[in-house]
Amino acid sequence: MTRIEQLPEGDETADQAVGIRQGLPGLTMGVAERPALAPKVQLIGEMPGLGFKDRQWLIQRDSRFIQVTELLYRVAEQANGERTLEEIAEGVTGSTDWIVSADDVRQLIRAKLIPCGLITAADGSVASRDGAAGRDHVHSPLAVNMRMKAVSPRVIAPITKILQVLYAPPILIVTLVAIAIAHAWLYRVHGVLQSIQDVLNTPGGLLLVLLIVILAGIFHEFGHASALRYGGGEVRGMGAGLYLIWPAFYTDVTENYRLGRWARLRTDLGGVYFHLIFALGLIALSVAFGKELFLFAVLLINLEVVRQFIPLVRLDGYWMLADLTGIPDFFSQMGPFLRSILPLPGLKGDKLPDLKPWVKAVFVVYILATVPLLAYFFFLMVAGLPASWPRPGGHSRRRRGC
Repeated sequence: MTRIEQLPEGDETADQAVGIRQGLPGLTMGVAERPALAPKVQLIGEMPGLGFKDRQWLIQRDSRFIQVTELLYRVAEQANGERTLEEIAEGVTGSTDWIVSADDVRQLIRAKLIPCGLITAADGSVASRDGAAGRDHVHSPLAVNMRMKAVSPRVIAPITKILQVLYAPPILIVTLVAIAIAHAWLYRVHGVLQSIQDVLNTPGGLLLVLLIVILAGIFHEFGHASALRYGGGEVRGMGAGLYLIWPAFYTDVTENYRLGRWARLRTDLGGVYFHLIFALGLIALSVAFGKELFLFAVLLINLEVVRQFIPLVRLDGYWMLADLTGIPDFFSQMGPFLRSILPLPGLKGDKLPDLKPWVKAVFVVYILATVPLLAYFFFLMVAGLPASWPRPGGHSRRRRGC
């Protein structure tokens, strides 16, 4: 696992993720005659490169992003604490295709923007972040749990300021050519069998290789962080956590939502790029000092690179597919998506805005391929548990899985 991204949450006007319901506290909050944005709320702008038919807009509250329709965004844009509801209505009508009245603006603010904590109520209060105002917080399955932030942005920033130079086109091209040549030499000319023997014959060799692979994983995270920095974003932190049942590093690149599609893809691929740079350095060390052990570490790093492209779980390939299609997070949006395409009366809840036809087709294929496979893997994991339990009077045996 390589990165944490917080899903932009939609509004019920777009039939997405906030979930305003009748009888919720937010609907009873009064609307000020001169409404203003809540503290720590920032208007970001249009979300670039999305797979939705209608344009979507982004507002940041604290460290989270909220996805809204253009109408709600324009109302929030006009709410500066000085304009009256009538003046806001005139501003929205003059700058959009909608014709709204002061009563329309009041209703939108009361039903949508106040419960989201984007605009203060008449008494100056702000709706709480996690559902006190009626919001249904959308948790993405298969996320990193038990996260422990280890490196702050203050430490990361000066490092990524230097490392981002590796994304400058001339350096990037030269580096990729060198990586290709080095790996072609390794697999087509030199081979890796000797490196395996060297590891097995070296005392502590496996432990040293494990340490090298861990360092490569940390460097991988700086690849994501440096790519985000190169695109104009800032990393919010790095750390470690538990992904499924394995320990994993993560990088919080939520700021990636500010960037265009190709810049987001660069961030997605940044970890793999830095992994390969690390492997290139190991190949150079092996040639310089004659240590085959380093080449075995390169083999393991390359296997990890291949694993990162698996889109079934939240690895780099998953985020690449998400950014290519413009769907912020497949897992957390499966329910709203199915409710939006299946016109069944019993399916109640939030829905996704209309998607472009090709994006909708990709999402359907992804669900049909991913859900059965994950269910099958989970079944294998559960079915294999009894084999690892100790039997009375005998030795315990453990079955190794993939």
